[in-house]
Amino acid sequence: MPDSSIVLDSSIIAAIFFPEPYSDWAEKIVKKHDILYTVDTAFAEVANVAWKRIVIHGHDEDKTMSVLGDALEFISEVCEVLTTFSLHKEAIKIAVSNRMPIYDALFLAALSIKNTKLATLDKQLVRKLKLTQFWTSIIHPYEI
Repeated sequence: MPDSSIVLDSSIIAAIFFPEPYSDWAEKIVKKHDILYTVDTAFAEVANVAWKRIVIHGHDEDKTMSVLGDALEFISEVCEVLTTFSLHKEAIKIAVSNRMPIYDALFLAALSIKNTKLATLDKQLVRKLKLTQFWTSIIHPYEI
């Protein structure tokens, strides 16, 4: 039986569509939940993953753009997209008190507002959150 909800950060969405070592793990997390939240910044962050694949790693542009289209459609059609505007007050508080970029704090604001958990593959974020109130609300595949 699926859990009710989860916030997906951009790294999870990217891993579902652009193969990487934790892609299978990310897919399993998504399948375990029936309500998927993300933040509107995920559109730009996942597009940036495609850009890196093309420009830095030399992946085929047409194929990468096709996969990007699928990923953006997933965000738009499958996820409930929370706006930066709706999250900004909580996100600024989190960003300032935890000394982190607003981009990360937006996803944490989403989990706080929706009273759920955040799935991430951002190892740096996971390490940073280890000694915070968010630690028990983060789902990740790492042993930290």
